[in-house]
Amino acid sequence: MSGEVLEKTDRTGANDNDRGRETGGGNDGSGREQEEKDAEASALSAYEKQLEERVKELLRMTEGVGEADVMIVLKSSGEKIIHEDQKRRRASSEETDSAGGTRKTVDEEAEKSAVFVENDSEKEPIVEKELRPAVEGVVISAQGGGNASVKTEISEAMQALFNIPAHKIKVLKRVD
Repeated sequence: MSGEVLEKTDRTGANDNDRGRETGGGNDGSGREQEEKDAEASALSAYEKQLEERVKELLRMTEGVGEADVMIVLKSSGEKIIHEDQKRRRASSEETDSAGGTRKTVDEEAEKSAVFVENDSEKEPIVEKELRPAVEGVVISAQGGGNASVKTEISEAMQALFNIPAHKIKVLKRVD
């Protein structure tokens, strides 16, 4: 008696880590990939600057902080989760041989494919969800950074705002 299970999964050949994520342009040999990378880096830099300005403005309005400079480092460029159609098929069979032994075979297929919409003769994937870039660390140089209670307030605010641990936040005393 032998129990045998046969499985086939994902005929697209996509890696589990790649499925459902938009990775950027195709491999067409042109400079398009580099242009997309440059645009992504530029957008990331603009997002960092926007966060830094918003934190700086918040700190200006906080008692005891005074003038402050802010540096924020992002962990990644964010992620787009694209919509996928999923098709599954399952078939099973059981065979009995002349000696009375049985063999059960299960055949499973799963196929996933991205859903595209046509815009101005270009196909674009439908984005289900877009995740913002995660913050890796924050450094703040503030006039009130020498005061222990101000330092604590700033650090706790950054922990709450960016969901990062205290050891990834450094508050310095600003020298004018």
